[in-house]
Amino acid sequence: MDHDLLLILGLALLALSIPSLLSALIDDRLPFVAAIGILVGIGLATWGVVGGDHGLHPAALPHLFFEVLGRYLP
Repeated sequence: MDHDLLLILGLALLALSIPSLLSALIDDRLPFVAAIGILVGIGLATWGVVGGDHGLHPAALPHLFFEVLGRYLP
């Protein structure tokens, strides 16, 4: 699997887990779904960074995002 795709999917999942976490905390519920999303997102992002064969700088993330988007969308 493409490690850049794993990194982008992990970061997207982390970003989507934040509203779920905040909603659970506001409603005084345990954030089970948010916790699972955060753990899976961290795992995917870590796998993408560690498994990649090139160094990654945070400033390169927007370019990498659109590169992966262009690669997988028709």
